[in-house]
Amino acid sequence: MRHHYWEWPIPTYLFLGGLGGGIYCLIAVLTLFVFPGVAAVPEVMALPGFLAIVALGFGCLMLVVDLGQPMVFYRAFVRSTSVLAWGARLLTVCMIFGILWFASYIPWDWFSGIANLLVPAREFCLAIAGLSGTCIMLYTGIFLSTLKAHAFWATPALPVLFTVSALSTACAAIALSVGGWPAEMSLDAITESMNNYIFAEVVHELLHIVDVILVVVELVVILVMVLSFLGAGNRTANKVAHKWVTGKWAPLFWGGMIACGLVLPEIMYIAAPHSVASSVIAPILVLCGGLLLRFMVVFSDERAPLPGEEAYYSKLPDADAEFIHKWTYGENLF
Repeated sequence: MRHHYWEWPIPTYLFLGGLGGGIYCLIAVLTLFVFPGVAAVPEVMALPGFLAIVALGFGCLMLVVDLGQPMVFYRAFVRSTSVLAWGARLLTVCMIFGILWFASYIPWDWFSGIANLLVPAREFCLAIAGLSGTCIMLYTGIFLSTLKAHAFWATPALPVLFTVSALSTACAAIALSVGGWPAEMSLDAITESMNNYIFAEVVHELLHIVDVILVVVELVVILVMVLSFLGAGNRTANKVAHKWVTGKWAPLFWGGMIACGLVLPEIMYIAAPHSVASSVIAPILVLCGGLLLRFMVVFSDERAPLPGEEAYYSKLPDADAEFIHKWTYGENLF
């Protein structure tokens, strides 16, 4: 494959979509199953929910940018047989119901009428957003694994890797924002403020433990996937794996993704669980590692050439050939 037909908007879209979907998946699980009926939990998770909406919105924007023709973006929704179409629909559903859920917590007086109207539908909106968010996480890996011409993508390990990575980055994003606005932390409501603070700490500690496990799982999955391709019979996948492990991308893989994006955060989580390193630096490194993972996977788009493809490319003229630039628009040579 001579050109990258997918540029930076697609890995950004996959990262933001998985991040937003993972956040709503975790919010739904914590609110509806882990701490059912505890009012403080969804309140302290409102700001992460808002960040998820922003991530999903920018993800949709990246998808439209990559289409090249923004005015025909609707085609990404109406082509029912396309995996990309299902992803666009899931992002839209998650974003709409996420906005409705978040809007019910907005504390502004002028907005109280709308917020109170949405309160009875909170759990329903959150359940839909959480379910669609879970599907988005799975979709980000399935989207690439259905492209059978790309041997490095066409593996069942890729949806697992992207799902685990999405959950891990979601844990990191929530850890950085849990307990923020619009949860009430004012001195005018000391009891409610203390409840919110306590549950914010409980949620933070729980997600800390979950992310410790997810980082280990992600590390195992990515190493098994890449190292198995390193010894695989498929030459295309083997070529990509060699580029990652020992080739020009080895510093990014070992230094960026493995060391800084997984191993170093894991050490911080375990060795200094209540420090700035584990509560701020480690989550930021996990987010950066998740973004780097998408970029490296998407740009590893080598495929085996079709029969006669190399011969066809060898017969194409050079881009600076004289006859290509000889004629100018509007000129009549005959």
